Amino acid sequence: MDGEKSVALANTTLGKYDYPVMEQDVSVAQTSFRTSVICVGILLNCVVLFVVIFSRQLHYPRHIFWAAISIFECLFLVDTALELETVLRRDYFACRFVVLFYPVDYSILLICVSLAALDRYLSIVRYDWYQVNVTNRGAIVSITIATGITYVIFTCPFWTGYRSIYTCTVNIIHSVLAFTWNLFLGIVCLVLHFKIFVETKSLIRRYVPKYRRKPVTVKFENKSFIRQPSNISSDPSLKNNETAEQILSVVSENPSVVGGENPSIFFQDAEFTQTHVSHHQDSTDECHRDSHLPLVSQAINNLGDTESFPWMPNRSKVNRLEVQAALNLSVNILPFWLCAFPVSCNIIVFYWCIRLDANCDSLMVTLNYFWETFMLHSIYNPIMYIATCSEFQRAFLRIANKWFNKFRFAFRK
Repeated sequence: MDGEKSVALANTTLGKYDYPVMEQDVSVAQTSFRTSVICVGILLNCVVLFVVIFSRQLHYPRHIFWAAISIFECLFLVDTALELETVLRRDYFACRFVVLFYPVDYSILLICVSLAALDRYLSIVRYDWYQVNVTNRGAIVSITIATGITYVIFTCPFWTGYRSIYTCTVNIIHSVLAFTWNLFLGIVCLVLHFKIFVETKSLIRRYVPKYRRKPVTVKFENKSFIRQPSNISSDPSLKNNETAEQILSVVSENPSVVGGENPSIFFQDAEFTQTHVSHHQDSTDECHRDSHLPLVSQAINNLGDTESFPWMPNRSKVNRLEVQAALNLSVNILPFWLCAFPVSCNIIVFYWCIRLDANCDSLMVTLNYFWETFMLHSIYNPIMYIATCSEFQRAFLRIANKWFNKFRFAFRK
């Protein structure tokens, strides 16, 4: 008899923290808002995913993490659509997926954003180690492992028999544990993003004073300058201005050899150019002895290493694109974390409100508004990524132009 009472008491306690999904009160305005966010968010995230997959120029870890974020954003929006279907049409089959993925989709998305923040932090602080150890395959494997572990942990109450997906209820205790972990994860990621922001700003501050100098007028020639050493040695009247013009002409035609995507940075200081020209002339005899190495190649080698910040005093080995991606991630993801905190805190407060047998109606209304505001990150994240990433913009225009030409050719037939 006592055993039956304890079982009944346990069932009553568990039922107290069960929230029925179909009992939500969703207005017409909320339905329209959620439907709009779902459609626009899925479209934008699919565009990001499509461009990253089919553009070889974006096959780097910094873009792979954004593609993974877009995948889990779509999963989050699909789960939101199933929840809306469950409430409006009383669909028990859709409710099973809502109950199964309710804390999982949100937590996996936060895990993926956290891995992206860690990737950006390592690309700045440990750039040499990052270049050697972090690969596309490693990024995909880490995302897969983190996703699998998160899914197994958060769904263990269902496959262990403690919870059932057929009840169409969300357990508040289960949700509190998930959102407490998400709150901790958010704090850690905010610290990471703050450190990323500080590191990137310090790097930018180091080269901006040297970057803003008086411009130098440079004349570029279209013809290439590749002469044999014998021809150069037979011309003793080679002047400083001619040498500088020829070197600059070669660099302008081959920007990838020296300065990556922004070769003009090397020649924004007149003293810098004259120094290397004079150094080039002093070593002319030495260059002539090597018949296998052209004069221009040695002149370019004198310009220094192919680092992305060669004008910095300490020659810091940091890639400009990595720094830009890190700064963009910190700025773009910060509103996401600021919206995630109220949702997690409201769930925790809602749990204690139920535990203390207080009136929780106002908290539920507040939670709905917080959640709808939080849904906007599914649109905000891809828009900011598209707007701030120049690599993505070039890849998108290239793919769009390619498909436009294909359709135009097909219509002409």
